[in-house]
Amino acid sequence: MNITQKIQQLRIAKNWTIAQLSRESGIPLVSLRTMLGREEPNNYTIKNLIKIADALGVTVSYLTLDENEFVKPSLTYVQREELKKLLSLTIENYFTLTKNNAVEERKTAKKKIEKEIEDDLED
Repeated sequence: MNITQKIQQLRIAKNWTIAQLSRESGIPLVSLRTMLGREEPNNYTIKNLIKIADALGVTVSYLTLDENEFVKPSLTYVQREELKKLLSLTIENYFTLTKNNAVEERKTAKKKIEKEIEDDLED
């Protein structure tokens, strides 16, 4: 079962229309209809997968893994780049909240975290 089929199955089980899933996920209705109608049923951005999974009460892994599959799913290039941007922003926001006088320490820690993330994404 592909991602779109799982989303549709979960939506129907909740007796939700696509409009209601749109409201619950915060994804505009036109965008959601387009996503669900694509020829490539597994082409979703990470942000939208997170929003849809949260609205439906499941994990992103549930939506992306095939039945009986227990390995991490592979990401598309676009998804990988989007994830890198999200993680970079998260790291930047974290360090912005720390002490202002620790600039060099923040830079070093940020580089270390980004390197670890990059290594993890390559696995």
